Amino acid sequence: MANQKSDYWNPWLETLDPAALRQIELKNFRKYVGYAKEHSGLYRKKLAGINPEDIRTMEDVRKLPLTDKEDLRLAQHGDYSTLYGDLLGVSATEVSDFRQTSGTTGKPVYVPESYESWQWRVEVWSHILWMAGFRETDRVFIPFGYNVYVAFWEGHYAAEKVGCEVVPGGALETSARIAKIREIKATGLMNTPTYGLHMAEVAKSMGIDPREMGIRKMLCAGEPLPGPTRRLLEKAWGAEVYDHIGGTEPCAWAAMCSERNGLHIMEPFFLVEILDVDDPSKEVGPGELGTAVVTPLGRHSFPLVRFNTKDLVRKAAPGCSCGRTSMKISEVAGRTDHLLKIRGVLFTPVTVEEVLRDEFSEVIEYEITLRRKGMMDSISLKVETEGEMGPEAAGELKYRIAERLKVKTNLTFDTEVVRPGQLPRYTLKATRFKDLREQMNE
Repeated sequence: MANQKSDYWNPWLETLDPAALRQIELKNFRKYVGYAKEHSGLYRKKLAGINPEDIRTMEDVRKLPLTDKEDLRLAQHGDYSTLYGDLLGVSATEVSDFRQTSGTTGKPVYVPESYESWQWRVEVWSHILWMAGFRETDRVFIPFGYNVYVAFWEGHYAAEKVGCEVVPGGALETSARIAKIREIKATGLMNTPTYGLHMAEVAKSMGIDPREMGIRKMLCAGEPLPGPTRRLLEKAWGAEVYDHIGGTEPCAWAAMCSERNGLHIMEPFFLVEILDVDDPSKEVGPGELGTAVVTPLGRHSFPLVRFNTKDLVRKAAPGCSCGRTSMKISEVAGRTDHLLKIRGVLFTPVTVEEVLRDEFSEVIEYEITLRRKGMMDSISLKVETEGEMGPEAAGELKYRIAERLKVKTNLTFDTEVVRPGQLPRYTLKATRFKDLREQMNE
């Protein structure tokens, strides 16, 4: 049980009674809805007829409409005189930072940050880094050029705020980044899970054992981090690996503490609802999967009320041995827009990653492709191994993977073992799953 102030970034807030946290959130939600109605063109229309003072319970909250990404795109790209359209919640002169979504699921959303709103985001990330054990004694290497995207800018500024020394590693090749990490004796990393594994692979090819490079902690962003992948990273680097979940629009809303057993919701900075996938008027119970709906309560330059993240998460039972009292989720199971029905079976690509990372250590990369042949869907899997395999060994591995996935998913995978180096490597978000069914029918 935590008992020292140094265990918490904000001891009072992080150990507050859960009922008190919820009351703070409801109070701030009422104020936030009022602000959004007054200052956001989107919510002036979307919340017409809503009286913020009538919102007293979570049941009242769920009477408000959800916001999805398409709402944001339409509000931004209409016939507007400003870059941000109806999304802007402050005067244009108050905007100090431009960010945008990756655009992997459609036209990117431009996100305006005022100085006040950006500092709010940095404060949330300071809690996240502190929970993961980042301290003023750490030298943190960030192996990316941040560009117009948000995650590592937040991590950079928050690391400075908690007292770390920050070394940005953009404009370097992976091998040069490995060399720089060793040269400066970095103790912390922030990266995507995919790139963390790739850096370890490159280090080994350079004759360097990643476990001897001095990295003690790693915070991952940008992709789901199933338990088997996290443990694989910890084994590869000899470091503690932490996860968090967030996005450009809703900000970083949950993260791991030192227990590394589920993620704490960043209360009371956010009002987070875990709603039934089929009936969003209902909140799920502990142990159940639901869709995360997030309202960032301190974000004024880009008001966002009840944003449907489409993240599929499992709600956890209350309580944690770290002493924090916030709600938790026990896992991030994928995204509802990646939850597919294939031959009558519900499937999410995260399941494949969990099986491969947990049970097939010889597999270092993979790619899933979904196609349609006539009226039937077919699913294929390419796996790449660390070393060259002969035909007999490759055939045995292919059979074992297909059989294990059949048991786990009730689907038959057309599995192929490819030569080392054949599959692509990713630095930011990986695109290991390709749904080509619509292309096949064009």
